Amino acid sequence: MLSSIYLTGGTIEHSELVSQGAEFDWRSIAMNKLRKYGLKVVNPLEFAFSDLAAFEQLEGVELLNDTTELKVKRALDLIDQCDALLANLHRPSYAAAMEIFYAHRTGKMVTVVGNSPFSPWVLSHSQARFGDIDMAINYLLEEQPHASPLLWALNYESNIAERYEQFPSAGEPDYQFVGGDLPVLVMAPHATAYWREGEFQEPDSYTGSLATLLHRTSGCHALTTNYCCVADPCFYLETPFRRALADIVKTGQVGLVVMLVGASWHQAPGLQLFAAGPSQSTNDDYMNRLRLSLSSLEPVATDSFDYLHRPIVDFIT
Repeated sequence: MLSSIYLTGGTIEHSELVSQGAEFDWRSIAMNKLRKYGLKVVNPLEFAFSDLAAFEQLEGVELLNDTTELKVKRALDLIDQCDALLANLHRPSYAAAMEIFYAHRTGKMVTVVGNSPFSPWVLSHSQARFGDIDMAINYLLEEQPHASPLLWALNYESNIAERYEQFPSAGEPDYQFVGGDLPVLVMAPHATAYWREGEFQEPDSYTGSLATLLHRTSGCHALTTNYCCVADPCFYLETPFRRALADIVKTGQVGLVVMLVGASWHQAPGLQLFAAGPSQSTNDDYMNRLRLSLSSLEPVATDSFDYLHRPIVDFIT
């Protein structure tokens, strides 16, 4: 599985960008070269915090602090999805130090670009240090950490597990979407715990990490719950998850939706498949393809369907 690199550190000022050109922006250099060799690059500056924009226009220092906290959580979530972090410390900042600390603590490979000599703290929180961005990029290309899909999924699920029963902060969504290039959307609406008809429901463990892993290995889109949901996204349609799903599909970049859910112990063992759509022949074709591909792993059943998932299935179809 190819590596994913998170970028943090000093950003070129607009005045410098105008006078010197985009080639002097280290982020542009890193993204262009790393992506050229097939690595995924996560640049947090590319992500618009649209969910926070409305809040930031309101008055109040406490609200500003709240939105800052949400941005920090967003950054840490992005680091969780990566294998390594590349930090530019030519312009040190508290934000970059926080992200380096978090990446190092969670076992990510940390590479630093900055001025020598490096501080003892930087030496103890990074695997490699360089004075030049090109040297750091070449090092990453040669020493990139190739993550085992299984180990990556186990580590990612351990992070989700900390939020299984935790509600999101005010203004923060209870879902997470990562976009891809393949016109397939993989959903995990029960990746975390949820409530249905007044009763607490346990999460379908590892469906969230599996959906995100499929995004990493195939380039598909992935939509998963990220915190405990006050309403079951499958059973109730007026939820943030369902609205996000509608917005994603409206872009016209999704031709197939794959929903991953768990099964209770009393149901048939192995894997259970169900397909729905406007064309029964197309449904049968997908079912046969999946059954042939998956039957070597587990017994595959195609005659059962949980009616509790029917509302969101009908909405999608």
